[in-house]
Amino acid sequence: MPSPRTVRRVRTALLILVIGVSASIAFTFLRSRSAVTATPEPSPPPEGPTSARADRFEYKSFKGDKEGFILRALQMVGQEQEDVHLKGVDLSFTYVAKGQPAKGRIVADEALINPTQQKGNFQGHVVVTTEDGLELHTESLLYRGDKQLAKSDVPVQFKRKDVSGTSTGMIYEAQEGRLELLADVTLRIQDEGNPPTDITADHALLVRPEGNMRFEGNVKLTRPGDVLTADRFEVDFGSDQTIYRARAIENVVLDSVSGDLPGTAPVPGGTGPRHLTCRKLDLWLRPDRSLEQAVAAPDGDLTMLPGPKDPPEKRRLQARALTFRFDEQGHLYELEGQKDSAFDTDPIPPAKGVPRRLRCQSFLARMNPTTGDIKDVEFRREVVFEQAPQKATAENASYDGASAVLTLRQGPEMINDEEGSRLRAGAIDVNTRTNDMTARRDVHHVLKRKGDGQGLLMGGTEPALITSTLMEYTDSTKTARYLQNALLRSGKDEIRAPDIRLQQNGAEGKWRLEASGGVVSFLHPRRDVAKDAKEGGATPKATPSPARDTAAVEGRSKEMTYSEEGQEAVYRGEVVIRQGDIVTRSPEATLNFTSDGAGIQKLVAGEPVDVLQGERRASGARGTYTPQSETMTLVGPKVVLKDPTQEVEGRTVTFHVNDDRVLVDGQEQVRTLSVIRNRKESPKP
Repeated sequence: MPSPRTVRRVRTALLILVIGVSASIAFTFLRSRSAVTATPEPSPPPEGPTSARADRFEYKSFKGDKEGFILRALQMVGQEQEDVHLKGVDLSFTYVAKGQPAKGRIVADEALINPTQQKGNFQGHVVVTTEDGLELHTESLLYRGDKQLAKSDVPVQFKRKDVSGTSTGMIYEAQEGRLELLADVTLRIQDEGNPPTDITADHALLVRPEGNMRFEGNVKLTRPGDVLTADRFEVDFGSDQTIYRARAIENVVLDSVSGDLPGTAPVPGGTGPRHLTCRKLDLWLRPDRSLEQAVAAPDGDLTMLPGPKDPPEKRRLQARALTFRFDEQGHLYELEGQKDSAFDTDPIPPAKGVPRRLRCQSFLARMNPTTGDIKDVEFRREVVFEQAPQKATAENASYDGASAVLTLRQGPEMINDEEGSRLRAGAIDVNTRTNDMTARRDVHHVLKRKGDGQGLLMGGTEPALITSTLMEYTDSTKTARYLQNALLRSGKDEIRAPDIRLQQNGAEGKWRLEASGGVVSFLHPRRDVAKDAKEGGATPKATPSPARDTAAVEGRSKEMTYSEEGQEAVYRGEVVIRQGDIVTRSPEATLNFTSDGAGIQKLVAGEPVDVLQGERRASGARGTYTPQSETMTLVGPKVVLKDPTQEVEGRTVTFHVNDDRVLVDGQEQVRTLSVIRNRKESPKP
């Protein structure tokens, strides 16, 4: 990749070629008008016949009393009118560079000179040297002072200090300040202590008044570890010759393993090779010639491969425009993608992994210039993140590098097809290191087990919906916590509490639910097990008929725990369970469900427990309600049952909820108000 210093040296090399090769090479009268004043008409050479010959030829030109140039030759081998044919030519001249006088020299095997018409044709081993270090070699050099033109149609080699190059043919038009290298252009910049940079092109052109130089056709810039190819490469500079812009244009391809590709060394993606393509790579420089900004557009496409210690994955960054911004020390501090931005990460076989995709209209990433670490990133408009089976969408998003938290805003939604999860909220925070998640404001979470799973609570295959003000998800334990006015619905079932925790365990993802802070639940059995028992339906039906629906079970307590694996719901703290006209009050109660979760096997409440059914009242240490037999059994040291027609006491009392039958210690009781009294008065056997 051409560094600012390299680009500056390219510009310097061609400017020196203009000054040394173009202006100087055609004596003083070929100098640019802005550099020197016009040379007065030189005196004609000594007259002689066409066949005149002389050894040690010398010709001097003066401007006033100052020497302009000295033309010497070993031989003058002939003259035709004003054209002098010389051999062993040695021309010394003066010129002005940057406002200061300097000297140069041209030697050649022979030359045809017409000083009056300002014409010269040097042939054979032509060498041009200047005080500032320029050295040029060619076999033919033609000048036309009247047209301010210097030209060669054969290969040209030039060198100045650490810059050297070649071309096949060159044309310099002094009046227009235009230097053209016609074909097969090569240029090498060899900084002391740095690897060389080579430039090749079909053609090169420098137009000084326009402040522009450009290489055209199969342009290739190479240095160890970096290769840039393009159709064109252009450089712009000001009137003070300071470069401020350089750009590669059309079919730009940049391959780098050195890490010097603009902005890629600090870009997340490892330390391996980089491959950048775009239609134009635009470099902007500060007045001190440090790189300020690099823009790859349109269709910027950066591929980053891993280094030896990096994860085995390929990363690709795309946008209509990729912009890299640098501070005064040359460190990247901002990376921006504009329009149709995309970032893809794919595992490299045989490594296994899940591809990751990011899409948005634009993004702005801010870096720590010293370390290259990401400080923060803003993603704007139509944001989509995908990492199968997860997908997240939002209108806008941001990423904080210190906390590694990605925040989705404005209509965010997260979908996990594998877990059957769909989450919406006002804002969603995702920790990219731990996969923990926080959803805030208007949380709306839908959960559906994939396949033929039972589902949550007694809702069957119906999805579960949880709403709350806040949700906190911990990936390590697969636990979601819903806070502030949490509500869970599954089918007809419903749980309300200030705090609901939901967890999936095991390979089958069995549900476990914990609610606290004052719980209210409504569970709707989808089978009436009492009717199943009467009709001999020992095996639960896969799809219960709505006709078999039974009364809802309402539960109130301080805490509640539901376990799908154990098929039970445990209530603790001032528990009240109600189904139809049956109410139990106890410190704790457990609902046991059928294996398919469609019905209730039993309710166990205690210790102690109070049972109410209409005018019937009962109390004991523990009570068990069995829907299949439609009985309530209370046990304890002292169990008491009262209704308008009887009052009984015993260690075990069982009553039928659909009639008046009562069993005390295994014996059916006859309705009487004196049962307890008679038992107390009866003598012991």
